[in-house]
Amino acid sequence: MRRLLLSASMLLMTFAISAQTFVSTTPGNRNVLIEEYTGVSCQYCPLGHKATDFTLKSFPGRTFAINIHQGVFARQYSTQWGNALANQASVQGYPSATVNRHAFSSGTIQIDPGQSYPCAQQMMEQEAKVNVAATMDIDPATRLMVVKVEVYYPGNGPGAFNMLNVALVQNNVLGNQTGGSQFYPENMVNGQYRHMHILRHLLTGQWGDTIHNVSAGSFFTKEYAYVVPQQIGDLAIDNMDNLSVLVFVCQDKKEVLNVCEAIRKGDKAYIAYGAEGGYECSLDYHPYVSVVNPTDKPVSDLSFEINGSNIVCHKTIAPYTADTVQVAYYSIADMPANHQQYGETVNVRLTGYTTNGSQVNVSDNTVSVDYANVDVYTAEGPLSLSIKYDSYPQEVTFSLAGIADCQYYYRVTGAENDEGKTVNYTLSPAAAGLYRLKLVDVGADGLNGTVTVTDAAHNTLFSRSAKDLMVWDNYYFNITTPGTDGPIGTVVGIEEPDTQTAEWNVWPNPVSNVLHISDGPEIRRVDVLDLSGLVQATATGREVNVSALPAGLYILRVVTAEGVMAKKIIKQ
Repeated sequence: MRRLLLSASMLLMTFAISAQTFVSTTPGNRNVLIEEYTGVSCQYCPLGHKATDFTLKSFPGRTFAINIHQGVFARQYSTQWGNALANQASVQGYPSATVNRHAFSSGTIQIDPGQSYPCAQQMMEQEAKVNVAATMDIDPATRLMVVKVEVYYPGNGPGAFNMLNVALVQNNVLGNQTGGSQFYPENMVNGQYRHMHILRHLLTGQWGDTIHNVSAGSFFTKEYAYVVPQQIGDLAIDNMDNLSVLVFVCQDKKEVLNVCEAIRKGDKAYIAYGAEGGYECSLDYHPYVSVVNPTDKPVSDLSFEINGSNIVCHKTIAPYTADTVQVAYYSIADMPANHQQYGETVNVRLTGYTTNGSQVNVSDNTVSVDYANVDVYTAEGPLSLSIKYDSYPQEVTFSLAGIADCQYYYRVTGAENDEGKTVNYTLSPAAAGLYRLKLVDVGADGLNGTVTVTDAAHNTLFSRSAKDLMVWDNYYFNITTPGTDGPIGTVVGIEEPDTQTAEWNVWPNPVSNVLHISDGPEIRRVDVLDLSGLVQATATGREVNVSALPAGLYILRVVTAEGVMAKKIIKQ
């Protein structure tokens, strides 16, 4: 890169670049940008921060946030860009938010921040019209930040043109916040509130730079150089490590088509974070870590040490990208006589990888993942679910999903006339088996009392205060008595689980004796499950002997070094 002569004042420069280097050309789904309108003097804004942070933690690497301090409550940290953004969003109160600047139901793009979780889910299921990737490099001595952006259209983009936006945000700012200790006490640090995702600057101006060619196969790239000042407004910028850059592409000024966080350049790959992993329709848990490759060469054959054991994941991570890697696995197969809790902590350390044919060793890069904090109850049905609603019953939804068939049996949202009432629901699925209960309060402000589940003999299986409820989804009920209510909709197609990463096949199917699995990623474990979710046969190679199993329908689950794959098989 050519050397730049810079003045001491803030400087912004752009450079047109001609060569594509790291953006993906493969079609994928949309990522999510949450823009939250907030202020330090807003009593209930910590509830918004809490809801946004929960969504970010629930969908790491897919969701990103910008906190815009604006309006009557923004006594500090305000930004020159805030009023125009708030006017576009028709912000009427605080806290407020937008998710991809999309109008979900009311015709306006403003939502309550507590709705970011379901709205993000909806957005992430949609195909992305554009791919975007970016790198960031900061020289602490000169405070020069260089951001390189690449945009690719796998198909025709929407509209005649799109707008590219580059936002600078600041994290880990300790300061005042009305209502912080009351509504988000876990975000307090030594008596001060930890502010995150604060918008500091828009390197591309209020509405972005224009991308004129949005036809299929088109590529756009631009480089931005910006000298980070010592202070923006009333907020000092004294730690460059607390800065991050979000890059997003909009249709006109509104709909966010896709978003990413710029990867900060570095010398070695590293683990950014670890998180619990699992599937809606199973009791399998697959903790994962996000591995960042900040270098200009691909890295592969990732070596991990997991609770003292060494494994190698044969995955390639492209330059200046991040990817998730499943690092451990276990399944809860045996149903308890009444109630059992499960949980485990996994310590994961990246020890090395291969790049350009050479081995690179890594040290001091460990994360701990708490996963499978699960309660499993066995009981005679039908079950009764009791919910005491608050003033906003429409914000509360519960569902009951079958593990064996991946079907919803109940998906219920509180009605307007349920306000302040205790409502009892009967859970009587047609087939005996294992079911997952999920309860969501998008307002994140809790219900008025407890949520209780009782069995047919009126024994209390589960009772928990609903204070500060957002999402409860680690509760399973093994219902031993067939009921009357059938499925109402598919949860996840079991033929194509989200983590499937390789083409594979099994034969013969139907099978009488030995089932064969095609070549592919290294196999760690093979399970054959019946439709109640119980393991009936296991193997560690590419052949599974099922001759002893009764005839019927089963689920073949293959755990590999690159993910988990599942197919239905017929034993004849």
